[in-house]
Order: sequence, then structure tokens, then C-alpha cells
Amino acid sequence: MLPVLVFTFIYFQMAAGSTDILESLNFTSNPIMRNAKTLDLTFTFFPMLSNYQANAVPVTEAQYPWIARVVHSRTADVPHMCTAVCIAEAIFITASRCIHYLKVNHTTIIYMSKRFDALAFVIPSEPTKQAFDDIGFIVVDDKSFNRLDWPAIQLFDSMNRTDEMFTWFSELVSLKYKVVGYAMKKGYERIPSQEQQFNLTELDVVVSMELCPKLIKFRIKKRTGFAVPCYHSCTLQQFEKNIDRCYNYHGVEGGAVITNVMGYNKLMGVATWGPSIKDYELPVGFAVVNSENFFKDFTCATKIRDDNGLLITKGYYQTLCNSG
Repeated sequence: MLPVLVFTFIYFQMAAGSTDILESLNFTSNPIMRNAKTLDLTFTFFPMLSNYQANAVPVTEAQYPWIARVVHSRTADVPHMCTAVCIAEAIFITASRCIHYLKVNHTTIIYMSKRFDALAFVIPSEPTKQAFDDIGFIVVDDKSFNRLDWPAIQLFDSMNRTDEMFTWFSELVSLKYKVVGYAMKKGYERIPSQEQQFNLTELDVVVSMELCPKLIKFRIKKRTGFAVPCYHSCTLQQFEKNIDRCYNYHGVEGGAVITNVMGYNKLMGVATWGPSIKDYELPVGFAVVNSENFFKDFTCATKIRDDNGLLITKGYYQTLCNSG
């Protein structure tokens, strides 16, 4: 693979021996395994999110200091592209769809009221169908802010991903969740403009493996799959009764799905896809940050951040991510 592609994408295949990130999150005590079973997504289409909210609650960046905006300009605050989350010094994650068509040398992260130029993108080493489970990394140039305190959210590490069928996910649905991100008010997403106003908001949500296959099929009346993690503002039972809460919505690319564990917010995943219809709000699909591929990509992003420039020319990071 030629390294010239690094200015837009980084494709890589990591060596099996890279475990620094895994060890730091205590995943090695239960080695990540692959299950031979795979999802049947034959009848599934994963549409892009429209980046809006309905009845979400305004919040401040001081409440969520690890949240960030991705803009496609080195000088302006627009156009806003998606929400990003800081998970380590100078490393942010978002929905891979957000960065897929961006240019690294035009991209800025706005975080802690400061602007950071993107240094590199790391897109999934093993992409899924229509990016339903794909998380992208943005490594920023932190040389100008090397004394900055980098607020980062901890990853949810209480459950190890053991298969591609998400059977392990059923044990997590009893927790309380919120989604946080920059969104437009409902209605404005239908007006194309680079000047659209995105405000930081949050919404209490429930998560389940049943939300997408049952609720989307219920409203769209078509055979669908969607047997993947999703969140919505109400439960299946509440949705069937058409209660007011079910008209609340928050669906933005890169939106942070968080849960509180012993007083600390932890990141369960990021919003990646979701359908929309005129009169109803539908569930949003999200990628959980605990796959083997995610941690391979995290290791790659860390190597790029830590590169001192002595061996690798800026912008040519492929060999870093190929090394063990």
C-alpha cells in the first residue's frame, strides 16, 4: 500500500503483537475472540444521519470538556462536519463516515476553545458494510499546545467484545445512557447551508439490540435487518403506545453515547447511522468502542501522535502503523 494516501486515508494491517492499548484498558485478562458467526445484513441499508435534535437539552462544553467539533476549514468555524470525542492526548474519534471525504490539510478540531490542525486520519482497518460499525480517528498536531491539559473520556471497559453477533451486548442494556453532541434543531437539517447553527445538547436514551429491527420495520413496513446496537428516546413498549417522549431525538455523526459508572462518565460508543421519516423519530445506530479492530486503530493513532519526525516524514505514517 503506497503511503501517499495518508493525506486522506490510512489503511493498515497491524501486527498481532501490538497490545499496549489493550493492556492499558485491562482487556488482556479476557483475550478478544472472534466468532465464526457473522451478521446477515442482506436486507439492511444503513443511511447517514441528518445531524439534528428534537427536544434535547442544551449543555455546556464545561460539562463535557472532552467533546469537540470537526470543521472543514483551517481558519473558519464552518462548515461543521460532525462531533468528535477526545479519548487520549491529541487523539479524537468520530463516525468514520464523517472523515471519509474530508481532506486532512483542511480539517480542524475545535476543542477546549482552541483550534487544532488535523495531522492524520485513521480509518477502519476492516470496514463494515456501509460503515454501520466504523469508528474513525483524528490525530491532531499538538506541538503548539504541549502544555495543555487534555480532558479525555474513559472508554467503557467493563464488557469485552466476544463476537460479531453482539450477543455480549445484551448484558449492557440495563445501564442508564445519554447521547451528547453538536446538533441542529429539527427542521433546519432540510435547509442546505454551510452556516447552519450546531449547538451542544444531550438526551437521555435507552439502548437495545431490538430497537432498530423492530421500530424501523414497524414504521417503514419493509423487511429489514438492523440486528446491531441502537439507541432511542423511549422503549419498545413506549413506542408502541406513541407516548410524547418517543418524539425526542438526537442523531449526529460522532455523537457520544455515554453511561455513568461509579460517578464517572464512560464512553460506550459513537453514533454512526440512522434513518429518518417525516412524522416520526427513529432509533440511531452506534458503534461500540470495544472491538479488536478499534484497538488496532487506536494503537496506530497513538504511534502517529508519538512520532518525533526523525524517521518518518510528516504525512507518511503507513510504516508506523504496519510495525509491531
